[in-house]
Amino acid sequence: MIEFARLEVILLVPFFIALTLMSHYFAQKIKRSLEVFHYPPVSRLIRMVTRKGVQRHSWRGISLALKVATIMLIAFGLAGPTLLTVSEINQTVDVPMVEETDIVGGILLAIDVSASMGFEDVTPSRLEAARNLLVEFVENSSEKVRFGVVAFDSDIRNSLPLTENKENVVSVLEEIQLAEGLPCLEETTDIGYGLQTAVSLLSPYDSSNGTYVIVLISDGFANYGHPDPFTSISTAIEEAVSERVPIYSLHVGKVGMDSNPELLEWIADETSGKFMYSTSTEELRDILDVLAKYHTPTSAWSTTVEIKTTIPLRTELGHIFMFAAGMVIILLWIGNYKHYKTWF
Repeated sequence: MIEFARLEVILLVPFFIALTLMSHYFAQKIKRSLEVFHYPPVSRLIRMVTRKGVQRHSWRGISLALKVATIMLIAFGLAGPTLLTVSEINQTVDVPMVEETDIVGGILLAIDVSASMGFEDVTPSRLEAARNLLVEFVENSSEKVRFGVVAFDSDIRNSLPLTENKENVVSVLEEIQLAEGLPCLEETTDIGYGLQTAVSLLSPYDSSNGTYVIVLISDGFANYGHPDPFTSISTAIEEAVSERVPIYSLHVGKVGMDSNPELLEWIADETSGKFMYSTSTEELRDILDVLAKYHTPTSAWSTTVEIKTTIPLRTELGHIFMFAAGMVIILLWIGNYKHYKTWF
């Protein structure tokens, strides 16, 4: 689209064209008088029927058109024409999805070390697979996240309050051993007591903003508690809700082999956490990768977004019209001199 800064100049174009026609008319009369003065009547008559005479007659119409074109070009040039266009720029930017403020302040790892965690339905065993991947999980986590550990069966076997020292956390994880006894027959597993201990380790911290969580790693088999397993777990859930600490329950093992994923799902739902189910080392690794992405990223997690920006462009055309008018004037001068030996 073309806009004009001085539109009133365009409105005067008819007046300028009228002046051009008048000047062209009088110029032709002067040129004819010059021809009469320079040439005898017989020579002038012969000249009119020759090719040059025909060319001169044609040039009169062409010169008139060139004069009108010159006036039009000068008028458009003086009117300040501007060509308005738009340019679309595509830009790819990274939009942060997880800022540093979204990273949890502390994660308490509550690990079931009862005899049933020694089953080898998950290679090399439920406990070893979870322990090895948890070591990777801690080592690859953000430096700002603190970790703590509670290893339990019917009692607390290992514990570590929240710390930023990743080496201590890894050392405790590597020292965790499977409880002795026959799975399910001689073992006693008190998931409620393990969770109560984990909640107590987080009670000194403010969990109102959801920056502290408990990750429960277990097969869900629970057969011990005070006064009974269900009451023990219910008490742990009440304490977690009171402290506003969500519990992420991570199931390890295959269904039907001394596991109870429904119990772990109930714990997660009651504490506003999340239940995560795995039956193999690969699934367990994927779950921890997802957990790491949202809670312990090594860097802020972002996504790539393509943004299209439309930029208006203004191109001044006045100098182009004036240049074209100058070229037409030069052409008109050359033609007039060629046919009439004059510059008008």
